[in-house]
Amino acid sequence: MSKKNKKAVNEVQTEETAEKKKKPCLIVRILKFFIPWKGDSAGDVIRKLIFAASLTVFIITAVPLLTDVAEMYHDEKISQELNDIYIPDNDPIVIEKAEEQGIPLPSFDALLDINKDVVGYIRINGTDINYPVVRGENNDDYLNHDIYGNPNRSGTIMMDYRNDISKNDTSDNYIVYGHNMAIGTFFAGLNDYWRTLYDSYEGASMKMYKEHPTITFNTLYEQSEWKIFAIGLFNTNYSHGEVYDYINTLKFDDAEHFNDYIIDIMDRSDIFTDVDIQYGDDILTLSTCVWPYPDNEYIRLGVFARKVRKGESKEVNVEVAKVNANVKRWQWVYDYVAKQMGVQSYDWSYSTWDRSKLLSYTQREADEDGYIFPSQ
Repeated sequence: MSKKNKKAVNEVQTEETAEKKKKPCLIVRILKFFIPWKGDSAGDVIRKLIFAASLTVFIITAVPLLTDVAEMYHDEKISQELNDIYIPDNDPIVIEKAEEQGIPLPSFDALLDINKDVVGYIRINGTDINYPVVRGENNDDYLNHDIYGNPNRSGTIMMDYRNDISKNDTSDNYIVYGHNMAIGTFFAGLNDYWRTLYDSYEGASMKMYKEHPTITFNTLYEQSEWKIFAIGLFNTNYSHGEVYDYINTLKFDDAEHFNDYIIDIMDRSDIFTDVDIQYGDDILTLSTCVWPYPDNEYIRLGVFARKVRKGESKEVNVEVAKVNANVKRWQWVYDYVAKQMGVQSYDWSYSTWDRSKLLSYTQREADEDGYIFPSQ
């Protein structure tokens, strides 16, 4: 290469080196784009400060949220790992032997080895509701502890501590609680029962109820199917109006007490089904949080079912189910609806449930209540 060419090449390399020295590295360029820098105009400084503040707020809110979501998925993973542990007993001889001896069904042995507080297992086929049920010494412990006793966000599906689960079971109404988790786990799926009663202006699809009208709820001593007969909303804030304590009736003194309770529930039920009920039936009540109205975290969703009787088919005629057009609410709702409708007042008028579905409701009670059966 000639001296002249070498000189030209050297001059080019020198220029490239100088250019590289002048041009900052990628990291510095990124920082200068987002962070106020020497030589920035006033507009650039303001833009960068606004961005920095927005990014800080995002990080402060997003990190806890992502942490919560991760914890919820972790809680669900732990619970779902128990699915393979619990397998219902299918041998009638094994079931009969356990019932005769008054001992827990063998299917619960593995779960009882994990936690002696296990009292049952609940499953709604075709949904994510598939969990063991525990019962603690109170109704607080398992609100934020898993089945292993470890602290968590999702808690554990739990039975009311006042319910009796023994070989001489004396409970008439089993109350079972579960959190409504934001990612759709634990009892969140129950909300679809209520939501699909109001999911179309042309008429409710009732999709959840029609596809899942029964619940499998097995206790330590019995395997049972349960037919859903009511789905309703309940207020827990006395300042908002009536608080109907549907979770505080675990036993029924007599047929009249039972009948009064069922009528109260049906007046507040958003659905009327083809399922009949009578004194002596065991009731299953599932309870979780729900937010159907704005700025109101005090509402609970109750799903009510009665045990399939011996010799009775577990099939349900879901096609005759209908929405209760005159459901009973509480004062906050009446005020809210009146405001939406632009009227002065709105209130509940009268019971519309066909009480002939309540087989233990007598003509004498009907006369005392001033109720006339539809067939009369």
